[in-house]
Amino acid sequence: MTTDLHVVIRNQHVAPGILRLTVDGGAAQPVQPGQFHMLKTEAPEPLLPRPLSIHDVEGDLLSFLYEVKGAGTRAIAELVPGHRIRVTGPLGRGFDVQDLRGRILLVAGGIGIAPFRYLARALVAAGRDRLTLAAGFRGLPYGIEDFAGVVDDIRIATEDGSAGIQGRVPVLYRPQDFDVVVACGPVPMMRAVQQGCREAGTRAIVSMEARMACGIGACLGCTTQTTTGMRRVCADGPVFPADEVIFDER
Repeated sequence: MTTDLHVVIRNQHVAPGILRLTVDGGAAQPVQPGQFHMLKTEAPEPLLPRPLSIHDVEGDLLSFLYEVKGAGTRAIAELVPGHRIRVTGPLGRGFDVQDLRGRILLVAGGIGIAPFRYLARALVAAGRDRLTLAAGFRGLPYGIEDFAGVVDDIRIATEDGSAGIQGRVPVLYRPQDFDVVVACGPVPMMRAVQQGCREAGTRAIVSMEARMACGIGACLGCTTQTTTGMRRVCADGPVFPADEVIFDER
């Protein structure tokens, strides 16, 4: 893990409220798919950095696909090429690419698609050629073009019917058709993935999202309930076996 000031190369709008930030220095340390970085502008406010999943690593470039939700991401969205941003990472436990074999399904809900570009590339590089992406969105999809030439079987669902099949992402697949399902997205979606895979006897892995203050496990602000007790999403995750996570039923 390092903390450095990186130069912004691009900060592109890809959909309303969705941007892709690219900074230099992406190859400073080995990066595992599913890990994240803590990002903060040079401005004194907001005080705390924001955790962003690693979208891709290409040569010396590191990119993040993110949604503008609050003051921290609004500040990041205002950066233009040449600006600098403080980047701490890579952090957390990512995906074990060698442990993912057979028919692999990636299930993304909205901005949960962010970590799957780098994961898909790593899986293909490791010889995994049986990849399917099932992505669900409220409206028009985004980020799908990042999988062109990487994933052949791409399935899309939109709640408003603007693209793909109308409905939520579970309408796109049957868990029993796959050896492992990897999911990232809102809690209701991941709860549905967990339940469906459990009923089908299919192994499932989830990448959790949580509010974070430190990103290194010191503040305990991102703990989540699991079958082995309270775990820190930042340090023990964000990647967990789905059956270990106890999702809030509210």
